[in-house]
Amino acid sequence: MHRIRLFLPWCMLAMGLLAARGAAAPIVTRATLANGLQVVVVHDPLAPVVTAVMNYRVGSNEEQFPGEAHALEHMMFRGTSDISQTQLFEIGQLMGGRYDADTQAETTQFYFSVPVQYLGVAIRLEADRARNATISQSGWAAESSAIKQEVTQDDSFPIGKLFERTILPAIFKGTPYAKDTLGTLFSFNNRINAHVLRGFYRAWYHPNNAVYVIAGDVDGPSTIRLVAKYFGSIPAATLPSQPNVVVHPMTAATYHVASDEPISLVAMAFRLPGWRDDDYAAAQILEDVLNNQRSNLYGLVASGRSLYSGFEDIEAHPYATASGAFSIVPVTANVERAAADLRAVLEAYRRSGLPPKLVEVAKQRAIADDEFDANSIQDLALSWSDAVAARGERSPGVLLAAMERVTVADVNRVFREYVNPAKAIVAFAVPKNGGSVRGGGGGPMPENNTFTPQEAEPLPAWARQAFAHIEPPPHVVHPVSMTLRNGMHLIVIPERVSDTVEVLGGITSSEHVQAPPDKQGIGDITSSLFEFGTTHYDRIQLREQLDAIAAEVTAGIPFSLQVVAGHFDRGVQLLADEELHPAFPANAFEIVKRQEVGELTGEMTSPDHLADVALHEALYPSNDPMQRYATPQTAGSVTLDDVRAYYANVYRPDMTSVIVIGNVSPARARATFERYFAGWTSHGPKPDVDAPPAPKNGTASVTVPDPSRVQSSVELAQVVDVRRADSGWALLQVANNILGGGGFGSLLIDDLRVRHGYVYDASSGLASVKNRSVFSITYACDPDNIIVAQQLALRDLEELERGDISSERLGRAKSMLMSDAVLSDESFDGIGGELLNDALFGLPLNQGDIDAERELSATPSNVRAALVKWISPVDFVRVVTGPGPT
Repeated sequence: MHRIRLFLPWCMLAMGLLAARGAAAPIVTRATLANGLQVVVVHDPLAPVVTAVMNYRVGSNEEQFPGEAHALEHMMFRGTSDISQTQLFEIGQLMGGRYDADTQAETTQFYFSVPVQYLGVAIRLEADRARNATISQSGWAAESSAIKQEVTQDDSFPIGKLFERTILPAIFKGTPYAKDTLGTLFSFNNRINAHVLRGFYRAWYHPNNAVYVIAGDVDGPSTIRLVAKYFGSIPAATLPSQPNVVVHPMTAATYHVASDEPISLVAMAFRLPGWRDDDYAAAQILEDVLNNQRSNLYGLVASGRSLYSGFEDIEAHPYATASGAFSIVPVTANVERAAADLRAVLEAYRRSGLPPKLVEVAKQRAIADDEFDANSIQDLALSWSDAVAARGERSPGVLLAAMERVTVADVNRVFREYVNPAKAIVAFAVPKNGGSVRGGGGGPMPENNTFTPQEAEPLPAWARQAFAHIEPPPHVVHPVSMTLRNGMHLIVIPERVSDTVEVLGGITSSEHVQAPPDKQGIGDITSSLFEFGTTHYDRIQLREQLDAIAAEVTAGIPFSLQVVAGHFDRGVQLLADEELHPAFPANAFEIVKRQEVGELTGEMTSPDHLADVALHEALYPSNDPMQRYATPQTAGSVTLDDVRAYYANVYRPDMTSVIVIGNVSPARARATFERYFAGWTSHGPKPDVDAPPAPKNGTASVTVPDPSRVQSSVELAQVVDVRRADSGWALLQVANNILGGGGFGSLLIDDLRVRHGYVYDASSGLASVKNRSVFSITYACDPDNIIVAQQLALRDLEELERGDISSERLGRAKSMLMSDAVLSDESFDGIGGELLNDALFGLPLNQGDIDAERELSATPSNVRAALVKWISPVDFVRVVTGPGPT
């Protein structure tokens, strides 16, 4: 491999390295290396975290066989000539384990989200596999088993399969977009091999066909130099021509599928302009108009004719976008009527035009939404990747500017041209659940591209140096805690990465405990009524007030607010009005109750619900609160007086915690909440809403049939007598990381996937509340592997309790846990969500620091002792959803 001259740093600076800051905008640094690699660095100082996304401008459009691009994506994690698969895995895990990839039609993305001190390590790994990926037949033989498990699992979910295998190919027929990105078992068994994948790699994976987007708390120029250090000597190459796209007229069609969901789905799919079309921005605005709660499409929900209705993109491409109008209705509803309702709304808008006021609202909301990008480092990196690498734009602001220029006439012209129900592809997914359980939830599998070593290998010296010292997470979040006069717990975190404020609130409560057994379902009915207005504004008026400031509010047990900082006071005022003064109108109550009863009717026979019931019956005594479930009968018995009484008893300020994070001072936040929440008071002593400690469970085995699934979902679970506040909780987290909670660094994946190929994924977890916990092991597999996979999983647990825990495994677990603690702060949601959970559990706000100290001090002996004390390999309940063991 020859080397090319790199004009860095000064020539490159002259050719286009620039950094500019706009109002409330991140600093963006750009460069194009001499070999053609485009680099974009977006500075976001929210947390000491960085997300690096390598985007190759190639995907399923260019593949010869179904799943070829997807297969190469997997093989890129199989190591290089310089770094073995084992070393690549080990380094990825030590950085926190948040790395993966995604294959689309136009691009294939590889990303690392890591603590900022590991950015150089991540860039070095990415450069090495860009140059030297090992794509061997033996590696493909091993990986093809896992990727076929992924295909089988995805095809076990009828609604996803309907869109992936039927609707999208019909919309894009005759174009490269119709190619099968996921892949098929036939293709992986008979067409794809290492020779094919090496050819695809050598044709397309070159720096002049790539865009590297790096976002986080990093300096732009020094990051560019770091990228150049590792990528600069990789040569450019002549690229093959990409396929031409000729879009043909779409043929209307109707499809029916039997699903395993507790609801019925109606979809009406259309082909809208792609992102290179001048009308793409208008199409995005029309979707936002239809999704506004003031639109007639949402009116189907408000009138009780739908549980959900909306208009969404399914898949977007340069010259065509698959979009659809959707309605979810109870199983008791007539789906043909639901389709007629969708059609009637769309036809009426085709005649009258979309509301001009909602077009302007959609444009203003697009501007406001752009402000929130900086509130998540990973989302920011992916947003820039989509804009620059996929759409070929300079920044996400290009599309935003185009949306600002859209007129009402543009929106109506595009709507009438492309959204024609007479030419739609219509799909119905109706459940055919038998509702049976034999003694003795799911969705498509997420992409999973990390691997476990079969034999330990020492790391390269440079990697050993990078991970020589495991440090506790830095203190970068400084919450200000206060109690308001009415007892509300207010926690404020000033952050100025954007000109926005987010509020996350919660009320400590439990419907299982606080509602009578014959009134279960009252919690959902109550929370669903908030959107129907307040004592000051009806439903439409409330949405008008929120639209005026481009704010989003949700009210209920969990509640939230997203608002630009300049409208913080008004946003809190509207949040308080909805949370404290719900109208609970009688007509809306009848609609919501009917919807709840209809939804529960379908849920009663859904496999996921039956599995949940079976698990709780096996884990808890018959009188335990977790044995209480909402049914059509209990929800149907709820009255409006019951709702008002439940609201008065459960919604209390002294049981409420609120996180405010963003561009607002603690003093201003306190004054605003005191002003608008002051009238909210509590009566009587605080209720005890926590379920009591649960006794150890006995063993049991239950199978919940699901004819739609090819594979089986398996959960092994047991009650654990550890509380979230116990010091031993952190030791169990270390043990769980080693066993199965550490992703592909775990013993479970080593045995169940890598060594034996029984499963595509396996994991373990500890779910804890105040007085109890449940430890579980989950996996999905073919029916004939259920028993042997269970035996291997329990053997791994037994060996962990009996044998030595190596210093390498313990060190990896600690490194992952420390990295994960840092990575959890990469977004407002992550920071606020963790603090809110701690507050609602009554834990100190520095609980994360306490956990980190305990995890870092863990030893093999006290981790083993914690496992022996709390988790028994012989006390698991097994629940299988799908085909039972054979």
